[in-house]
Amino acid sequence: MKRALKIIGFTLLNIVLVLLAVEAFFRAFVPVHPVESMGWFWRVPDPITGWSLEPGAEGRSYNEMYEYDVAVKVNSRGLRSPESIGYEKPEGVYRIMVLGDSFVEGIQVELEETFGQQLSRILNEKGHRVEVINAGVGGWGNDQELLWLREEGYKYKPDLIILTLYPRNDFMNNHQPLESANMGANLKPYFRLEEGELKLELFPFDPAQAPPVEREDAVVKPDPVPPGPLTPVGEWLWRHSYFYRWVDPRIRLLAPRFAASLARLGVLKPGKEMRLLAQGEDYVPLAYNIYDTEPDEEWQAAYEMTVALLGEIKKEARDMGADLVAVLANSPEEVYPGYWDQVEARYPRMKGKSWSMEAAHARMLAALAENDIPALDLRPAFRREAERRGHMLHFAIDGHWNREGHQVAAQEIARFLEMLNLLPPTTSGIRLVPAPFAKLL
Repeated sequence: MKRALKIIGFTLLNIVLVLLAVEAFFRAFVPVHPVESMGWFWRVPDPITGWSLEPGAEGRSYNEMYEYDVAVKVNSRGLRSPESIGYEKPEGVYRIMVLGDSFVEGIQVELEETFGQQLSRILNEKGHRVEVINAGVGGWGNDQELLWLREEGYKYKPDLIILTLYPRNDFMNNHQPLESANMGANLKPYFRLEEGELKLELFPFDPAQAPPVEREDAVVKPDPVPPGPLTPVGEWLWRHSYFYRWVDPRIRLLAPRFAASLARLGVLKPGKEMRLLAQGEDYVPLAYNIYDTEPDEEWQAAYEMTVALLGEIKKEARDMGADLVAVLANSPEEVYPGYWDQVEARYPRMKGKSWSMEAAHARMLAALAENDIPALDLRPAFRREAERRGHMLHFAIDGHWNREGHQVAAQEIARFLEMLNLLPPTTSGIRLVPAPFAKLL
């Protein structure tokens, strides 16, 4: 009996020592998620667009996997853009406005690492006197971008607007039945098409007056999970253990059912895995249906809405005397072979359907062509550079571009603008012309 107790005691002691060693290692060498969640400290409700950036908001941005940790500061005009760029345009300056969603907002990288500000450095180093305004808000669709351009964007007097599109989400964002079902609520104003004309609804936006979502595939909200018997233990570990905060999001990602069981016990806080399980085994995220090779009537309506919105954005740009071009952002599954397999593994119901990673971009390029808007598809450059560099240009879990991804985008956009001959003369008075086009001038 004594021998057995000694063995048990020795085993427990070794387990404790190993855990202490692991904890010490993580404290010394592994960056982990802070104790306090950042929340959406930089976003506020907005009657024009549904939500916008709060002027002067400041804090740090990081995701659950702690793939990044960067400073976020919103300027006094409600943009994550240099404070020095105001409404008044300095004489002799060519002003570029980069309009878009989270790829422009770029809270995954420092402000100076966003492709807009890297583009500014590239062009100024080539002798062009330019200012680049980052006018992006995460989650915005093209309808919100149009409304912001009418309400606020025109005040900057841009010479060129670079409309940054994200085909994976934009069609859905623009169509009320799809977007409200995806979000589980109506969170913004919408346009509808009436005899080919855009009509604005839910404007100005008041959440109290927003109608309920009618679609059956709207996001299911899980039932609240009551505190479990080990809730105090889980809370203590979250506050004090680096290793616990490192392993927590990885369990949720790799084993959501196991994570849900731990949440019911109180070892983990209830999180996104509870919503995933509430959707059931047949759940397919609505956004991925953009890759369906046979779109249904709602997705066709979303395409038609997007064509109309792009046409209206072009009209607004023309009315303010600005040129307009489009740049297409990309998702990991559209760039890296095998990434889609991970998506299908996470959502088994998706297997067996006819998906195409070309579908979203093909539809967006067609919508742009209908409006005669020059467009740059960044996928070829991203595929080429990812293979050459041997690593991803996106954050693997977050899905947005990392610093190198923003760098590739900036370099390609600079070449694109030169090719279109849209840039002003250099400060030396000589217009730089790309070699393949020099003989044409």
